[in-house]
Amino acid sequence: MKYFTIVKYHPCIQLAHAYEYLFVSTVTEYLYQHNRYKLLDYSLNGETYESGIIVINGERYNNESEKLLNNIATMKADLGSEKSGYLPVAQAISQIGAEEPNMLYIGNPERVIKELKKLNTKSWKNIDSVSLLPDTKAVNEGIVDLIYPTNQLSNINSPLELNIEIKDQPLQICALWCELARFIGLSVGQRICHNFSTYFSSERINNDDTTMTYTATFSVNRHSQSEINLEEVALLSRKTINEIITPDVLMRFSAYLSSASYSHNPHFAPDISYTAQNLGVLIGSQGWKNIATSDNMKKILQAGSYSLHYGNSSIDL
Repeated sequence: MKYFTIVKYHPCIQLAHAYEYLFVSTVTEYLYQHNRYKLLDYSLNGETYESGIIVINGERYNNESEKLLNNIATMKADLGSEKSGYLPVAQAISQIGAEEPNMLYIGNPERVIKELKKLNTKSWKNIDSVSLLPDTKAVNEGIVDLIYPTNQLSNINSPLELNIEIKDQPLQICALWCELARFIGLSVGQRICHNFSTYFSSERINNDDTTMTYTATFSVNRHSQSEINLEEVALLSRKTINEIITPDVLMRFSAYLSSASYSHNPHFAPDISYTAQNLGVLIGSQGWKNIATSDNMKKILQAGSYSLHYGNSSIDL
């Protein structure tokens, strides 16, 4: 398992924010196309600070992920092309609009693209090599305000929700389901954000003693995009779920749980607080070895159900 933290900087905070989205989306899509999944194979997180500093950090949990991310510091974000209208950029700005409470102002779209291209040519810096970032305060004021929040509230649609549900199962099966539901929710959520310009705003589990429901919630920015077609989201979600619940991936997921060690690799193990908060129990390494069996995985898949909710519409998957 290897850690990495890489950084870049741009004086326009929201442009830096957009680049963070573009880069993370590019890398996660690249990994997904190589059958590498968040939680199971890697972690990847991005954050943009008010100074315009972009920080990307993560971990690679196996040799395959290590090979794919070996040159992450030289990887570039997919900005799209002029022919496509730089669609990934529009999607990233839409995602920011779904996250931010106020509407964004974009004064010069051509300049935004130009600055993103310039930022894309700069290699990321490993945090260990950084003495001071940014190392100067002298910036072009015209660049600073290329994108900025206005004082007008965002016009946010009703949230889009993905529900994964299981009923009337014993405690150990529910614990295993909690982990699998989160894995599926993160993978499907990644694809929904990438394809429909939404913002993954939260995830939660509701437990009413007989039914447990995992819910991933996505904010939708009405100002920068039309109403989401729930049928299209459902089609993508079904496809992603079918790709994730293949025997090969499930075997890898079972091996991930069975090899959990809170003493040696605590980051590459289920979050202790997750089951404690949602089920009121703690499960250690031996517990995961006992329950992460192929038979139990089959029980979960047979007992689980999936649905999408948006506005007044719902679709069972």
